[in-house]
Amino acid sequence: MTCFGVRHSSLVALCIACVPLVLWGQGANPTPPSVPLAPDAPFTVAVSTTTLEGGPVYVADNGRQGAGFRVVNGGVRNLANGGAHAATNAETQFLIAGTPNVRILFTVAEGLYRIVAKRSAGIAMVADLRGKRITLPRDTSAHYSLVRMLATAGLSESDVKIVDVPRDQMAAAVVDGRADAISMWEPEAQKAVEGLGRDAVVFQDNKVYRELFSLYSTTEVLGDSRRRRELVDFVRALLAAVDEMKTKPAPHFPLIAKTTGHSVDHISRSWQHHAFPVAVLDDMLDVMVEEEKWVAQKQNRAPRSRAALAAFFEPTILREVRRR
Repeated sequence: MTCFGVRHSSLVALCIACVPLVLWGQGANPTPPSVPLAPDAPFTVAVSTTTLEGGPVYVADNGRQGAGFRVVNGGVRNLANGGAHAATNAETQFLIAGTPNVRILFTVAEGLYRIVAKRSAGIAMVADLRGKRITLPRDTSAHYSLVRMLATAGLSESDVKIVDVPRDQMAAAVVDGRADAISMWEPEAQKAVEGLGRDAVVFQDNKVYRELFSLYSTTEVLGDSRRRRELVDFVRALLAAVDEMKTKPAPHFPLIAKTTGHSVDHISRSWQHHAFPVAVLDDMLDVMVEEEKWVAQKQNRAPRSRAALAAFFEPTILREVRRR
């Protein structure tokens, strides 16, 4: 069941309630906050429906098991007040907006980010980004990705000028000269590569950083026998969708295009910049410990300890699904 593609008229009232959940991508500012679900609401999964990383969720929702849950536009913020039973988001948004009751189940997708710059702006290496105008979505995984890449050249965020541009115009801004580089998830990075042609220079090192787009739920859901069964059923459908997309993704591109608003061509060309591990990754805690320092500084607070962050991990759902 979906709110961006309603299958049954009986869901119309539920979909009206989904309108306030609109979020920009993985961004930091929900407008307005999500609405708490009724106790008898269908199992609800919040995912930013502009992201390619959410592809397996869209495929699962469109499949045979999709009748057992519904998908709304949103993310980890929807879990804070019971606006969803599960949600996907980059680890950045969890660190920014995750509440004490939220749990990290596993990483669904990795966004293999890249910075696309304009060679004619005098950029040939990461160090050349000093003093340049870079467009990105603030306080997101793409923002943190830039910070990590700058550090490899001994630069900090203050060494560049961040240019605010609407997210669907970021690639165009680099091409037409409003910015010199872009740090953004796909397919906007691909659009920049294509728009710049031979003038494009790409910086990509996913050992330095890659987005960890994960599935989250809450202690309330995990402790409720009914909701936990529904979560397990959803995860089972999600894993089946990932298996399909790893082997034959192209047949699903039209559905992803319809859901996200991106073209099939751009999805196809940028798909290689994603991976789908569906696992509790060995280095995710390490990534979060370092990233937490950046988030804490942005939020003017002390960073949480490694032990505090480790307590958010809940691997039992994935184990339960794979045992059956």
